[in-house]
Amino acid sequence: MELKEIILHDATNRQKKNEVGFNLQTNVFSLIVGRYLQGALTDEVESLMVYCLAGMKETIVDSYTIENGLTIKIPYNPKEFLDLSDPEEKYIEYCRVFNEFISPVFREKSWDYTPVKNALEKIKEHKYSVEFLLKGTPKKSPDKEHTAYAVGVHTVTSFKLMAKIYHKSGLMVKEEVLVEEVPSHVVYGRFLGKPEWVDNRTFQVASKTSQWVGVITI
Repeated sequence: MELKEIILHDATNRQKKNEVGFNLQTNVFSLIVGRYLQGALTDEVESLMVYCLAGMKETIVDSYTIENGLTIKIPYNPKEFLDLSDPEEKYIEYCRVFNEFISPVFREKSWDYTPVKNALEKIKEHKYSVEFLLKGTPKKSPDKEHTAYAVGVHTVTSFKLMAKIYHKSGLMVKEEVLVEEVPSHVVYGRFLGKPEWVDNRTFQVASKTSQWVGVITI
């Protein structure tokens, strides 16, 4: 079986209301690793859940686990990650956690850690963020004068759905943030709705699961 994801959880610090905590900040890193994690053959393990506990003295592979999953508890306080402000510094710390605590588990189980290292390097190549075009865009206005792009930007600290309108000459005439949310694909997924031109001057993205509509007018 091939490993598909490695998820880190903060099991030490309680997240405060409206706080972008460790689980949210590392979400974009987990997404990139999962996208590029190929060739990590395991013993019937597809998902690796890593719980960070400051009070522990050593890494423990938990006997309790989900189907096709493995639970690991590591002696790490995520506050060390949270106290860093720069995305690159956070990335370096994230890699340190993997290499110091997760890599030994791979060695113990005779799993090849190289695919994980390669996937971690992709985070830096992506500049610590994920950008994507909303399905259905680019979309031309009814009069063919303008083209609208809806772009999702998922960083360590936030998610933004951006709308960009270009004239047919190639000049960008307007750019606007349609919505800003916490950096979790589970949360912001509801905003990735249907893109359409209402008329020649107004472009919108309408949620398929709620009444939310993001609008940009030129």
